Amino acid sequence: MKPTIDIIIPSFKGKKLLQRHLPDVLKHSPDCGIIVINDGPDDGTVEYLNKHFPKIKYLQNSKNLGFPKTINRGVAASKADYVVLMNNDVSPQKGYLTSALKILDDPKVFAVTFNEQQSSWPKVVWQNGKITFTRGQDKNKARYSAWASGGSSIIKRSLWNKLGGFNPLYSPGYWEDIDLGWRAWKLGFRIVWDPDSHVIHQHESTFKTLPQNKLNLLKQRNELLYHWQTITDSNLVFSHLKFLLTHTLAHPGYIKVILAALLLTPQVTKNYIKLSRQAKVTDRHILKTVNTPYSRS
Repeated sequence: MKPTIDIIIPSFKGKKLLQRHLPDVLKHSPDCGIIVINDGPDDGTVEYLNKHFPKIKYLQNSKNLGFPKTINRGVAASKADYVVLMNNDVSPQKGYLTSALKILDDPKVFAVTFNEQQSSWPKVVWQNGKITFTRGQDKNKARYSAWASGGSSIIKRSLWNKLGGFNPLYSPGYWEDIDLGWRAWKLGFRIVWDPDSHVIHQHESTFKTLPQNKLNLLKQRNELLYHWQTITDSNLVFSHLKFLLTHTLAHPGYIKVILAALLLTPQVTKNYIKLSRQAKVTDRHILKTVNTPYSRS
């Protein structure tokens, strides 16, 4: 039986982006349901959708909840087998789901992340006490990926529910998809970057409207939350603690980032303990596997 698919599109003051990209979503996703979640005051999106796309399911947040919570709400409204996470500034290309669906037939695969035109698969390494990543150079073959992009990927909804979706501690956004990907790997599932799943991501994110200093603090805080909640290998943890000490000594202002993350210590500790008990795969095994070519086995 052909799997059912819902496309989850978060939008914040995004009517213009929807007008620009939604026609391509509909054109190249003819058998998919679409759920748009407006994360904040309506900017005319409701009227636009009702007039031009009345079959699209629309959800309205009573206030701005941020990316992780908004996506979680959208997925919770779906009953489909698979959900596509797609930002409102993404235009999928013809046949973008064909290859991805074949990969998802692999019972070990949790998600497939799409090939964004101006980007690549994330080449991930552990360096100087933390996870670092650059764009992979070879885009000719499918690769194991450390995570699936929160803005352009397809995910098995049953496994999403098993993992609990995005962690709301990362609100309003950044690193929530990396966190989810690492948790999926540690529970024994896999993620694949697919070169044949083409999309164009314009990267017109509403995060760009935030003050730069606030945005930098958010990114760095969430980077710490990721390491504190998901990295359980004792040697890697020690390496990270060494990074915190040396980096703070060299950059005293970094203490603000650490304090911002420490405010969430109770929930971080709870999540760390839970993942430590559930993990079936080590951090080192994940680091050894990601970046390598995908092969169904």
